[in-house]
Amino acid sequence: MIKKHGTKTIIFLLLLIGTVALYQVDAGKKFGRFITVMKDISIKVLNGEPEQIVEISDDELAEVNVRQIASDLEGKKRGESEAEHTPAAPTKIPRDEIRAEERPTHTKTMIKEAKLIDLKDIPAKLKPLKKYMHEPFKMGACQICHIPKGDNPAALVKNNIHEICYECHKTKYTKEFDHKPVKDGQCTKCHDPHQSDTPKLLKGISVNDTCLKCHDKVNGAKGVTKFITMNGKYKHKPAEKSCLECHDPHTSNYKTLMKKEVGLEFCLDCHSSIKDHKDMRKWINSAKYKHGAVDDSKGKCLECHDPHSSNHPNILKKDSVQVCLECHNKSLKSKEDGGTMMNIAQHLKENPNWHKPIKEADSKDGGCNACHDAHGSDNFSILKKSFTKNFYADLENKDFFCFKCHKETKITERFTTNSDVTKFRDGDINLHYLHVNDKKGRSCRACHDEHASKNKHLIRDYTDFNSIKFPLRFIDGPNGGSCAPACHKKFEYDRSTPKGIGQKDSK
Repeated sequence: MIKKHGTKTIIFLLLLIGTVALYQVDAGKKFGRFITVMKDISIKVLNGEPEQIVEISDDELAEVNVRQIASDLEGKKRGESEAEHTPAAPTKIPRDEIRAEERPTHTKTMIKEAKLIDLKDIPAKLKPLKKYMHEPFKMGACQICHIPKGDNPAALVKNNIHEICYECHKTKYTKEFDHKPVKDGQCTKCHDPHQSDTPKLLKGISVNDTCLKCHDKVNGAKGVTKFITMNGKYKHKPAEKSCLECHDPHTSNYKTLMKKEVGLEFCLDCHSSIKDHKDMRKWINSAKYKHGAVDDSKGKCLECHDPHSSNHPNILKKDSVQVCLECHNKSLKSKEDGGTMMNIAQHLKENPNWHKPIKEADSKDGGCNACHDAHGSDNFSILKKSFTKNFYADLENKDFFCFKCHKETKITERFTTNSDVTKFRDGDINLHYLHVNDKKGRSCRACHDEHASKNKHLIRDYTDFNSIKFPLRFIDGPNGGSCAPACHKKFEYDRSTPKGIGQKDSK
């Protein structure tokens, strides 16, 4: 029952009815009853008749859809026909009010007034319910995003889905680089607007699964320009955990949506604080000899490593030899002494007998990394242990680099018939011992090339003595061999039939 008093109240009601009557000519039979009643009240008041009591049933009031009326009025004001009308965002209620009324912070009264849908009544295609639900969906507040239109019960309040999303969610494309789906307003490319079994309502079973639906190198989406693989034998742990460890999925001020500028410091943030891991920042900064790939290159760590996964140890982009040859395929100036480093790629191409670590690039102790420290070292040529470029060397130091792999007995046993110790023997006389333990012990590199050679046993064609190159003239035999360098006449050796080398010294 409605009871009205006073002229101001009547005028207000007249204005309301006049507006509704002007724009809502097709409001329908249910609202027609309401107009008739209010019109009757107005006429009686204007004619000076006493206050009126008009009966309106509760059912009639309950059937008045004020939200629909407001929406239709809005459409009429824009000059749209009834058939073409696309409903606006929820009656243009200010965002704070939307959050108070329609997001799941409802009081029981608000929920009742909003006439929310019970989840048991949702369409069958949205069942069964999943672990994570969008808050409006969870509360049955479908009208936040949908206004049924004709035969389309799932019509959206706006044509562009991202405009609907940004009614509640913070605008995401705000920085220099944007994720294309975000910029194109394709929020539902990654997120389900209703429910998901994955946090953040992601469509994939995980963050990585969602990202790889587009960015996988093999099965990626058309039109995507940046692809990765996570199928490598060796995986970068942060990438394996979640793409979001390094990337922002929406917008960033750094290329490839990185959370920070890509560079050495980005990687060192983790690689200097991981438990049971070398402090890479301290290691790189304190190293006496720097590797140009780390110190000077544009890509820094990414020059050599794949940040996602690889089939090569240490997630290198290629095997450790091929990675190094990306730069060492030409003569380079050494930062250590200003000299010129050889073109290693050409050297390996011209010399088919390679040092074992180079041949076994992907083995545990193989590749250039077997001898060199790619991040920096206190030893010349960024070697892992001391080594000499000199012709002579004091090998009393058993920490000498070659003993990392080779047995010390190769130079310490004067007599042996064990080929596992050395095959460089004349009978039982160890010719390595003879060369190294003379008054002036020759260094290993006086006769051997540490990378590759045309000869067996990595014997050099030429050796360097005081910057003078002279030939070794090595000849390999079935059970021995010979050499005739400038330092002595031609000597032959034979493991089965001794030639007498070193016999005088051995007595």
